[in-house]
Amino acid sequence: MMNKIYTYLFIIFMILPNLAQAEIKVGIVKLDLLFKEIPMYKESQNNIKNEFKPKADELKEIETSWNKLNDDYLKNERVMSKDERKNKISQINNIEKEFREKQQALQKELQTKQNSELNRIRVIVENAINEYAKDNDYDLILRADGTTLYAKKYVDITQEIINKLN
Repeated sequence: MMNKIYTYLFIIFMILPNLAQAEIKVGIVKLDLLFKEIPMYKESQNNIKNEFKPKADELKEIETSWNKLNDDYLKNERVMSKDERKNKISQINNIEKEFREKQQALQKELQTKQNSELNRIRVIVENAINEYAKDNDYDLILRADGTTLYAKKYVDITQEIINKLN
């Protein structure tokens, strides 16, 4: 991971000679740690957990009744008439279908909510990083994996490379 960062810095220094002579201020942010530590992320996760708890509890109840019916069927299968077995299997299948449908709907809704919250917090974090970089005169801030989070305009050499390749 650090090798990747050093490689990026080396490339920047090699391609931009004026940067090699000047001091460049670089920072690294470990976003995974940052998200785990900031209160708004923890609060968001707790809110999601509380919001989805009733639906999760409902799923647990359906699963419990499904297991109960299944156990009852397995325990009494030999003494049931053909119609009773057929009826019990139908009940088990209906509850299983209901469980699967509600489980999938809950997972989809939960994932949508988590993505929405993560995007909301990501925007706040990006703004904080940009503000911090400007306030503290950073030239470049990288994510711990080497992804650029902030760069002053003169660090971005995309157009120069495009011009060179044209």
